[in-house]
Amino acid sequence: MDPKVPGDAPEPPPQVAIIQGRQCLAYRSLSCSVCAERCPEPGAIIRERGIPRVDPMVCTGCGICQEVCPAPQNAVLVMPAPPKTLPMNWGPTNHGI
Repeated sequence: MDPKVPGDAPEPPPQVAIIQGRQCLAYRSLSCSVCAERCPEPGAIIRERGIPRVDPMVCTGCGICQEVCPAPQNAVLVMPAPPKTLPMNWGPTNHGI
């Protein structure tokens, strides 16, 4: 049996931020851009007409946006990320089945 080497912990599964519109201050016509301003990954949170949107292909799921969200009920969830690419058999007729 091989002894565990410190620092050889398995990598956590990839995650992605999701903005809950009902909780987000920007969706309520209030000026807020804290998540986009504090995100360390350029292009991960894009503001369109003042509304933040997460680009799941860029987001690393670091959780900083969740930590800094000022909404009374936090508007950002960090969830397991969907696959970055679709399986080769995914198509209009078989839907990956």
